[in-house]
Amino acid sequence: MSQSLWLRLALVVAISIASACTPPPAETSYAALEPAPPQLKRLTRAQYLTTLGDLLGEGLALPTSIEPDLSVEGLLSLGASISTLSKRGVEQYDDAARSLARQMTESPQRLVALLPCATTGTKDEACLKSLVTDFGRRAWRRPLTDAETSGLLTIGLDAQQTLGTFEHGVEFILMDLLQSPYFLYRSELGNAQQGLVEGSHLKGYDLASKLSYFLWNGPPDQTLLNAARDGLLDDKAGLQTQVARMMDDPKLERAVRAFFSEWLHLNELDGLNKDPNIFKHFSADLGKMAREETLRLATWVTLEQDADIGLLLTARKTWVTRRLAALYNIKVPPQDGFIEVDIPDDSPRQGFLGQVSFLGLNSHPVSSSATLRGIFVRTALLCDFVAPPPAGVNTSLPEPDPEAKTLRERLEVHMNAPACKGCHAYIDPIGFGIENFDGVGRWRLTDNDAPIDASGELDGEKFKDFRGLTYLIANSEKFSRCVPEKLITFALGHHDVDGEKGAIDRLTDRFISKGRRIKSLMRDIALSDLFGRVGAIEGGQP
Repeated sequence: MSQSLWLRLALVVAISIASACTPPPAETSYAALEPAPPQLKRLTRAQYLTTLGDLLGEGLALPTSIEPDLSVEGLLSLGASISTLSKRGVEQYDDAARSLARQMTESPQRLVALLPCATTGTKDEACLKSLVTDFGRRAWRRPLTDAETSGLLTIGLDAQQTLGTFEHGVEFILMDLLQSPYFLYRSELGNAQQGLVEGSHLKGYDLASKLSYFLWNGPPDQTLLNAARDGLLDDKAGLQTQVARMMDDPKLERAVRAFFSEWLHLNELDGLNKDPNIFKHFSADLGKMAREETLRLATWVTLEQDADIGLLLTARKTWVTRRLAALYNIKVPPQDGFIEVDIPDDSPRQGFLGQVSFLGLNSHPVSSSATLRGIFVRTALLCDFVAPPPAGVNTSLPEPDPEAKTLRERLEVHMNAPACKGCHAYIDPIGFGIENFDGVGRWRLTDNDAPIDASGELDGEKFKDFRGLTYLIANSEKFSRCVPEKLITFALGHHDVDGEKGAIDRLTDRFISKGRRIKSLMRDIALSDLFGRVGAIEGGQP
């Protein structure tokens, strides 16, 4: 054997011995989980309507006037955990339940679909009881107790006897089921008890409900309810099977759209308002179209491409109507509805920050706003804190003059005020990078006939234009950690507490290491102890 070969063999052996003796890198240590107390969550408007659709079928005249959602930091899921129900709201839910029950019983086809035993010759007490037990379990997302079953059946029988028809019995049972707190609220409390510091695992029907409203933004189906009944959600393998099934279901898109609507404040687009004398491309339905454009981009990135979430900010593709295409100066075929288009190579527009949903919403009715746009990026995309302006501070900008024509120049004058400089220096430079878009999202090169300077700095990193800014945000550590924070808050319905920070860090690190994909993060959240455990109930026992 040659000397060189001996040397190579000796080197291989030495490396092997060294590798065997070198301990593997230590795993990151995370603080133990101490989960937050459980909360009653009222169904959001979207959840209420999808729940009705899943339970009662399509084609009903669904209620339009119900208690409004409460938004906290743009998240309806946070508001659902703390919102109360007004007297007017109680009346609205009662009116809605009456209307829905009447529609179901006045249509023989709907009645039989809901209650197969409701055919000639089988309209009896046993049939009414099956409505209470079977539909009741689906509506309340758990089996009814004997007392609840007896009470509802008595209501139905009394209505049938008093009003003379079986259908009236069904109607009154449905009315009661659909306005009950057990229907309108999500009672996912587990068996947590006061003083149980380590909390308890959600099991069975509680976990099924929490899973379905996170992954489907709607109620559990029969398969999930049966899995809860049979204890299949109470072991790791059974839970993984159900989560995998739910992730493959088309209803996952409902949850994705709900999350992006809340995270990106798209629900606020219903109130988008611009001065049509200034912005010729504004119309009353522009906000609705803008929301759908962004949701199509979000579902494409998340579900169709299963891509890094940074693509949301850098994508060179969008979905436009002819009106949006005209605003963006993109040529499209003469057809109705949304059209998938590639953004032209010479266009500086890209991603969510180049869409009307962001640009129009974070502007004033008569002008753009570097400040509003900077605040949104800081708070929604980077999870930074921005303090409100001090009381009594004059927030108005100086009028344009020969020395300060552009919004940037006027803001720089404003920033010289000692009470304004600290916050504006933190948020406005981000907005300066977006100033080439006017208050409705139209691209421009000048402001008041003066050239726009879109260069700036983000946390010490300089950028020269809008596209440079979007790449900085998309690739920043803050964005990588902010996205899971927002999705976890959406899933749990509460801000993190100190005892949850370790579990959140673990999920965040996995999110980053696995390519920053939303679907993967949703799966990890659904299977995590952070999602499946609750702490002690505050103020007493359940």
